[in-house]
Amino acid sequence: MNESKTISRNTLGLIIGLVVSVWWIFMGLDIGFRFESADRISYLLCLGDLRHTIMTIAALILIPICALELRWGFILAGLLGTITLVLVAVHIFYMVFSNLPGFQSQIFGPLVWLIMQVPIIFFSYRALKN
Repeated sequence: MNESKTISRNTLGLIIGLVVSVWWIFMGLDIGFRFESADRISYLLCLGDLRHTIMTIAALILIPICALELRWGFILAGLLGTITLVLVAVHIFYMVFSNLPGFQSQIFGPLVWLIMQVPIIFFSYRALKN
């Protein structure tokens, strides 16, 4: 009567990755960082300064979907992680190689967020495979 369902370790890893990614963005908002683009290319890479909002809302929606262990939730989580990783990586490379003024103070947050996408992609693939 009181049957509890356990989730796999891969699903748990994916959910933790999504939660930590959302937490990182909330921490940046709490500290008072402003996500403003320095030029037109940065504006495009940040999806009109909405990348943090879009990716965070998508991750918040995907957390319960992935907890239900739905196949399409794993696919969307992997896609979200991949898109975020690519956009953030290109933006970091652009900031470094274009020598934007003050980019040194703006590179830590995106670099950590980039690293956080790796477990999301890895565990979504593993959860999808099982």
